[in-house]
Amino acid sequence: MRISIPGLGGRLRRARNETGLSQEAVAERIGVSWMTVHRWERSQRAVPDHLLDKVCLLYNKPIRWFLTLEEGDLEQEIGPSGEGPGKVSESAPAYGWSPTGSSTDAAGRVYRKIADAPANYAPLIEKVVEDILDGLKTTRD
Repeated sequence: MRISIPGLGGRLRRARNETGLSQEAVAERIGVSWMTVHRWERSQRAVPDHLLDKVCLLYNKPIRWFLTLEEGDLEQEIGPSGEGPGKVSESAPAYGWSPTGSSTDAAGRVYRKIADAPANYAPLIEKVVEDILDGLKTTRD
């Protein structure tokens, strides 16, 4: 089984940083490529349960530590460029938005947050966006 929950990538990164290990060192010790570790930490790839067990042993953390969210865990998955775990650049053109386009910085940040939200948040996000658009439409009329 593969485990992919919101915030897991941030927890993996935090645990690795606490141990002082590089992604390369972690990869070597658990038998994967450094790119796999990188993708786990950015929530671009789910973690197989047998490898999460190895990670727990390596980082000396119980599995529940990785599977529970704390404040800031989701933000840790955002890269230094401000983009989320790789999804924005892949989906942006489909929505007519480009990071180099004329959109405001705020609109870009909102777009990135929406594009990178977990799929089960979609109905709530759609409702909120509809309410915002209705509010904007009302103020223009």
